[in-house]
Amino acid sequence: MRWSKGWLASAGVFSVVVAIGGAAFAVAGADAPASQSGPAGKEVCAGRPLSAVASTGPAGVASDQFPVGTSLRITNLANGRAITVPVTGTAAGCAVLNSAAFDALRSAEPDAALRRVRVEIVGNAPAPTPVRSATSRVRPSGVVGQVVCDGATVGLSAVGGAPGAFSSQLPVGTSVRVTNLDNGRQTTVRIVGVGPACVVLNSAAFELVGESGKNVVKRAQIEKVT
Repeated sequence: MRWSKGWLASAGVFSVVVAIGGAAFAVAGADAPASQSGPAGKEVCAGRPLSAVASTGPAGVASDQFPVGTSLRITNLANGRAITVPVTGTAAGCAVLNSAAFDALRSAEPDAALRRVRVEIVGNAPAPTPVRSATSRVRPSGVVGQVVCDGATVGLSAVGGAPGAFSSQLPVGTSVRVTNLDNGRQTTVRIVGVGPACVVLNSAAFELVGESGKNVVKRAQIEKVT
């Protein structure tokens, strides 16, 4: 086996070049720049598809599990594209992309969600907040409230009339208690028709729990009243 070594110097950086059996290897010297530290790589969100919302601004995500400021690296496994973005707000989901983040990751084919993704915590970020599991509880009034549609937002329908709600999951006639966790206001209404989400309140019901100028309750607790 033949080997030789040589010294290379440039701009104050030196390397040792060693040739063994015709193959060359470079060993960085003491003045060589350190490699950039990468993300911690702890995978989160359990590989669930990621949706997007139409919003402007720099690439970012909203989350109901990570505090604002957390950095997440998101990789679209379908095309290999990856982006590191901060959590900028709250939403009903582990990571909901804004328009800029979604455009940076999606393929050419139009789709409303990224279905094969990997989400990783970047750096020394906190652990995700556990999502509340469905449970039953007894109110002081004695009414049992079983939490349903855990983590879902509550939307507004322009339908008038007496307070009522629409649902894609609960049958007509079901009574639900909706609590706005941001302001503590709540109302109990009956499902009167089929809607596009777990619970969508009509105008009269939304006025009882919502906030002026908003058409969605982002942090809500929905209970099936029995």
